[in-house]
Amino acid sequence: MLGAGAAGLFCGARMGQAGQRVVVLDHAAKPAEKVRISGGGRCNFTNLETAANRFISQNPHFAKSALARYTPWDFTSLMAAHGLTWHEKTLGQLFCDQKSGAIIQMLLDELAKGQGELRLETKIEAVTYADGRFRVETSGGVFTAPKLVVATGGLSIPKMGATGLAYDIARQFGHDIVPTRAALVPFVFTGADH
Repeated sequence: MLGAGAAGLFCGARMGQAGQRVVVLDHAAKPAEKVRISGGGRCNFTNLETAANRFISQNPHFAKSALARYTPWDFTSLMAAHGLTWHEKTLGQLFCDQKSGAIIQMLLDELAKGQGELRLETKIEAVTYADGRFRVETSGGVFTAPKLVVATGGLSIPKMGATGLAYDIARQFGHDIVPTRAALVPFVFTGADH
């Protein structure tokens, strides 16, 4: 698993709990840094108004399938099992009543429950595929596996550790990439701007 953000930790936890051996690799010193800052530190973790028709994809049925398999209520049930509470703020946005660190700890606990291993400060240097196995060369050694999940996120906040690694890997393996453009990024205004 490449990426120890929310998606990488959650996917790693689910895979581990399903019996897969999981190692989550990330270049950052701490996991899930974007979770830490989301929602002003309270973590807006899901939206009850999420619908498949709000996603753009070459396969419109993908979002339908994914959203039907794991609903916002499935995630709130997981939170409740960890003693976390939440409230609805606006238009279906659910926020954690505890600080975002509680969600991060829940994800780490779920990864541990599936016996997943977390390796931070591990820079990905190369990814190759041969003879039915992926080979990931890192600053912490070489890892091989029959399956590889790339959950490194996008380019939204570089100072939080966002890189173009996922795009590079996708291109390397022949996937088409939609050209990127600014979206969901913080704006900074000076006094003259407002």
